Amino acid sequence: MNIRETANAVTRAVEWEFAHSTYAQVLADVPGALFPYWVATAHHEFPGIPRDASFYAQSVEGLMMFFDCVAAAGRRCALPSRAADSVWHAWARLDAPGLDRFCIRHFGRGIPHVERAHMQGDMGLALAVCLVQARRRASQPAAGTHLPRLFSLDGQLGMPGGFGYRVIGGLVACSTLDEFGNPEDKLGFPGELAPYALYVSGLVSKDEYDAAALPGGVRERRCVADDGAAIIGAGVYLDIAGTDDDGASGDGAAPPDGGSSWSGSACGGSSCGGGGCGSS
Repeated sequence: MNIRETANAVTRAVEWEFAHSTYAQVLADVPGALFPYWVATAHHEFPGIPRDASFYAQSVEGLMMFFDCVAAAGRRCALPSRAADSVWHAWARLDAPGLDRFCIRHFGRGIPHVERAHMQGDMGLALAVCLVQARRRASQPAAGTHLPRLFSLDGQLGMPGGFGYRVIGGLVACSTLDEFGNPEDKLGFPGELAPYALYVSGLVSKDEYDAAALPGGVRERRCVADDGAAIIGAGVYLDIAGTDDDGASGDGAAPPDGGSSWSGSACGGSSCGGGGCGSS
């Protein structure tokens, strides 16, 4: 197979992936020049990133999921996938005006790229907004335990330096992925993504929270650590035994041993979670 035949085969592979996506009609409008440009440049900013057609196509699909969440939320969102972010960065370099027109055409508004440094400390809340919208786009309970594909994308693709989200005990957990795309040992539970935190921040209604919650506060108790601590609010350690019926907390408790923490560790508002970029 010569170079031209190889290029055509790769292009067909991308087109096949796009055609089988939920966002097929939108993806059909992605410029063909983006893929070779991404292949040639993405690894400079994202070392070790795979550059095959399938990885690219799924990353573009992830970016469309994020744009959909931003458009639906109407407020600042954080991107939980570095794979999708690699496409966003490449597209902005290749043709920023064209990207803006694309977003207006398909998502009803321009979607500005906001670097992490300019997120003004609200990355955790912006990530929570994205989680709620991604769940709703997937017709899943906004305060439930479903992990949207946008959040699991880096782990599924093995994105070097990406974000390895998963659900443990009813809570969203995250660990940074190493240079081979494997989860590192340090695991965190972003406080802003806890069901009760989604409720108190106004992202889900009381009915949505109650519908997703297990009877008798079981959800919180399922996440109790050896020392009796559990997270039920954004960035707050709470002692279940000292919690009143109205949700007021007793004495604060330390996170469990073993290198993990409930919030503010590698995830959600620190080095993991939110991608490093967002949108207003």
